[in-house]
Amino acid sequence: MVRGAFTTVALLVVCGAVGAIPTAAAVTSNSNFSFVEWVDQIIADPEGDHLTPEQAVAAFYAGRDSGSPSGTFGIAEYGKRAFLGKRWASCDEAPGTQAQVPDAVACINRLASFGGQACRVNSYSRFCTIGTAIINGDSGTAQTSSSCNDVARGAGFIMDQCTRPDNTVEGSEFAYGNGQLLVRIHRTGT
Repeated sequence: MVRGAFTTVALLVVCGAVGAIPTAAAVTSNSNFSFVEWVDQIIADPEGDHLTPEQAVAAFYAGRDSGSPSGTFGIAEYGKRAFLGKRWASCDEAPGTQAQVPDAVACINRLASFGGQACRVNSYSRFCTIGTAIINGDSGTAQTSSSCNDVARGAGFIMDQCTRPDNTVEGSEFAYGNGQLLVRIHRTGT
């Protein structure tokens, strides 16, 4: 009888492992979640089955809560200045101007959905406003553009580096591959 029960349990475990389908709950337990990688997945397969912005936020915080060192997500050789090695976004440049994380992530998702469409800047352009979050681009006085995908990647890098424990974010980083287009996430009205 014990042998039969053991065999049944073993069979259920093996069948469960073989037929397991990833769910949002399973993904959120990943301690290495990165907004940059999430954006890259959306860009690579726009029609794919991706985490929603809400699930992406949950995955990010699950990674932080699992003991992963905060502030190290998404550090990579990145964009035009990749030869400098590991990079850090500029965070908390203007105290009191932090946007809510879910709003910023929804903006990033919107920008990534635009695909290769150009996000153009003539010194300053607002790319997205959702709730408390604005994602804009600054180029000084020059005109420049990057694909909205690359703007979304830059914003994802800001999220990985500048998200605060109080569920807010503010910071800036260049669009992926374009050292002339500075992407900034901040709160509306600032």
